[in-house]
Amino acid sequence: MAVTSAMLLISPKILQAVIDELKRADSDPDFTVSAGRLLFFFLLLVGVGVGIGITGFTQRYTSIWVANRIEFHLRADFFLHLQKLSAAYYDNARTGDLMTRATNDLRNITGMLGYAVLYTTEAIVLLGCAITIMLRIDAPLTGVALLPYLMILVFMHVIRKRYYVHYTGIQEASSDMNTKIQENLSGVRVVKAYTLEASEAEHFQALNRELVNQNYSLIRLNAINGPLSWDLLPGIGIVVLLWMGGLHVIDGKITIGEFVAFLAYLGMLIRATRNLGYFVTTFQRSAASMDRINAVLNEKPEIFDSEQVNRDIKNIEGEIEFRNLNFDYPDGTPVLRNINLKIERGMTLAIVGRTGSGKSTLVNLIPRIRQAEHGTVFIDGTDVQDIPLNVLRSNIGFVEQEPYLFSDYLRYNIIYGLETADDEEVRDAAHTADLLDQIEEFPNGLRTLLGERGITLSGGQRQRTALARAIIIKPKILILDDAFASVDTQTEDTILSRLDEVMNECTTLLISHRISTVKDADQIIVLDEGSIAETGTHEQLLEHNGIYAGLYETQLLQEELEEL
Repeated sequence: MAVTSAMLLISPKILQAVIDELKRADSDPDFTVSAGRLLFFFLLLVGVGVGIGITGFTQRYTSIWVANRIEFHLRADFFLHLQKLSAAYYDNARTGDLMTRATNDLRNITGMLGYAVLYTTEAIVLLGCAITIMLRIDAPLTGVALLPYLMILVFMHVIRKRYYVHYTGIQEASSDMNTKIQENLSGVRVVKAYTLEASEAEHFQALNRELVNQNYSLIRLNAINGPLSWDLLPGIGIVVLLWMGGLHVIDGKITIGEFVAFLAYLGMLIRATRNLGYFVTTFQRSAASMDRINAVLNEKPEIFDSEQVNRDIKNIEGEIEFRNLNFDYPDGTPVLRNINLKIERGMTLAIVGRTGSGKSTLVNLIPRIRQAEHGTVFIDGTDVQDIPLNVLRSNIGFVEQEPYLFSDYLRYNIIYGLETADDEEVRDAAHTADLLDQIEEFPNGLRTLLGERGITLSGGQRQRTALARAIIIKPKILILDDAFASVDTQTEDTILSRLDEVMNECTTLLISHRISTVKDADQIIVLDEGSIAETGTHEQLLEHNGIYAGLYETQLLQEELEEL
C-alpha cells in the first residue's frame, strides 16, 4: 500500500516536469527537449503504471484474503458459541434470525474489513501526502481547494447515524423474512393440511415489502449523498480552482506544470474523499451487523464447566439422587417442588403423571440440559455441576418424544453419538430398537438418505432410530422420555424385551403415559403439580388406589372401548 501510494504521488510530478520542459522549450530558443528525453518520461510513466498495477493487485488480494480469514474464524467462533448456549436461550431464539446473523451480517463485516479498510488506509495516506505537496505548490490555492471536501466530511459525519439506522432496519427485516421462509419450509405439511398457502404467501409479501421499503429508505439517502458529495461540491471546487489557478499562472506564482500537477493531486483528494465516504457507509453497515453478532456473542451460557469441576472424573457409574430439589423456569414459573429421590445404579425408574407435571423437566436436569441449583442433583454421590460436561453427557443416552434426525444417511443418524462404531454395532443397535428388519427393506439400507428432520421416516421409525442412537454408545444412564409414543403396543413390547440386556447394564429412567410401558419397572413415581405424589411398584400403587390407579383404570377403559 505504501509503495502504491508513493507511485501515485510521483505521477503528477512527472507530468509537471514534462509540461514545464515543453513550455520552456517553446519559449526559450536555447532550450530543447530531445526525443530521448520524452521517451524517458514516457517509460517512467509506464513503469509507474505497471508498478501501481502490481502493488495494487497484491494489496487488494492480501486485504481480501485476510478479511475472508477473519470471517472464517469469526463464523467458526459464532457457531461454536451457539453450541455452548443453553437450551433456555433457544426457547425464544429464531432459527432464521440466527442464520441471517451467521451469513449476511458476517458478510457485511468482511466488506468493512476488506475493501473499506484498504481504501480508508490508502485515502489517509493520499490525503496527508497530497495536501502536503499541494501546500508546497500553492498554499492559498490549497486552502480554497480543501473547503468543499471539509464540507463533505462534515456532511458525512452528520448522516452516518442515519446509515446505521437504515442498515439495522434492513438486517432486521431480512431476519424476519428468512425466519418466515425457514418456518414455512419446515412446516410446509401443516400449511398444506390447512390450505393456508395463500395466507402464508400474503404474510410473506408483507415481510418482503418491508425489506424493500427499508432498502428504499437507504436508496433515498444514497441518492442525496452521492450527487451532493461527489458531483456538486467537488464540481464547484474545480470551477473555482480553474479560475483562481489560472490567475496564479498568469501572475507567475506557479507554472503551468505545477498547476497541472496541482489538479492531479486534487483528483487524488477526490478519490481519497470518495474512499472515506465509502468507508463511512460500509462501516455503519458493518457496525449494525457487528452489534447483531455481538448481541449473540455476549449471551453467556448458563451451563458450563465451572472452576470447581473435578477433572479427575473420567466416567460415571449411574447412581442418581435428587436432594430437596426445587426448580423454576426462567420466567419464574414453578415446575418442581421438594423432590427427594435416590435411584440405585442399574435400577429402572418409571415416571408417570399428567401433562405438565414436570416429568421431562426432571430428567432434563440430569444431563444438565436444564440447570438445577448446586447441591440438588447428584450422580455417584457427586454434584452434577462438579462432573465435566463431556463426561456427563457422553455417558447418558437420551431419547425424546420428538427426536431430531439429521438430513443425512440413516447410518450417520445412528452412529451420531459414536462415530467409531462399525457396521455390526450399528446393526445390533438397530435390531434392539426393532428397526433392522425395516432398514433391510429400504433400497439403500443404512445408506438411505433421510429428509430434513428425518421426515422420510414414519414417527415410529424416527423414535426407533433415536433409540438406536442412544443405546449404541452403551450409556451408563438411559433416559426414555415418552420414547414409544409413536409405536404400537406390540412393537413396544418387542423393543422393551430386547432392551432388557441394555437396561440391566445401566440406570434407566422411563417416562410414559402408557401404564403397560412402566408396569415392570423396579420403581414407579407419580408426579403431580411438580411434586412426588406416589412411589412404589405397579402392584403397590394399584393397592394405594390413588392417581396411578386412576390412570390405570382410565387406560383399561380406553382399551375396552377400542376393542368394541
